[in-house]
Amino acid sequence: MLPWRHSVQRQHDLRISGALESRRGRPVRRVLAAVAVLASVASGAEAADQSPSLFTKARTADPSPSWTGFYIGGNVGGAWANRSVGFTSDAASAFLFNPGVPLVAPFAGQVALSAHDFSMNGVTGGLQAGYNWQLGGKWLVGVEGDLSASSLRGSGRETAPILPPAFTQTISAEQKIDWWGSIRGRFGALVSPSVLLYGTGGFAFGRVATFDDYIVNGPPGGFSISVSGTSFACTTGLTCFTGSNSRIQTGWTLGGGGEWRFAPRWSFKAEYLYVDLGKSSVTANALATGIGPNLSRYTANFGRADFHVARVGVNYHF
Repeated sequence: MLPWRHSVQRQHDLRISGALESRRGRPVRRVLAAVAVLASVASGAEAADQSPSLFTKARTADPSPSWTGFYIGGNVGGAWANRSVGFTSDAASAFLFNPGVPLVAPFAGQVALSAHDFSMNGVTGGLQAGYNWQLGGKWLVGVEGDLSASSLRGSGRETAPILPPAFTQTISAEQKIDWWGSIRGRFGALVSPSVLLYGTGGFAFGRVATFDDYIVNGPPGGFSISVSGTSFACTTGLTCFTGSNSRIQTGWTLGGGGEWRFAPRWSFKAEYLYVDLGKSSVTANALATGIGPNLSRYTANFGRADFHVARVGVNYHF
């Protein structure tokens, strides 16, 4: 072979070899480039996973809700009381309660009517609303108002001889609390984040109804008494004196209880209250006169219109 042909052939072979190497290297370079891209992505993902600004864990909800705020709810419970009824008379009706004083002699065998006792009980229930302030995480102060219907009532009577053995006299008394309410302050301590023990007290009000009457029992007949211008006449079997009133009275209340926050917005409470609505009485007037010009009367004194309440309730907190 000629030298120049050998040179040409060598150059041709070199170009073919370079082309082949170039074609063979392209897949390798592509693989290397892809690996580099994947490595970069993985490195970025790892950095993002380690970045607290991009990925943070959710905070656990606070299991101790604040007691501060308004609430409203309902309650139901029982009420009870005791009464001792005494009597204040005028000159004529003193014949019934203190015979022989001042001017009229008693009937033979007559026994004076005296004070008598009776018990009251019933159901009470209604609504309450208020506002709490939680102080320092442990203490609580608040104000609460409530209004309740009531079936609290009781009655008593006493029967005594007036012309024995055929004739007796009976005096009857009754009292009921139609409804009542209060406006109270509350002060308590959280013995746990969801349990409150508290004392409470304040202003109380309610409608107190009282009733009293007097009747003579026995065979047909009657009598009349007149002393110092006052008089009454009684017929057996018919009411001789009667009186009733119903009025709103005011007073105070004091008590305490506990409240359990069983859900974030709901609580259950149990409470005791002593309620005093002041003194209560009723005047019973004679329905007929005897000789004197003025109707006789007496006053039945019921003492204080006080009662006890034990109740449970549920509140919703806003």
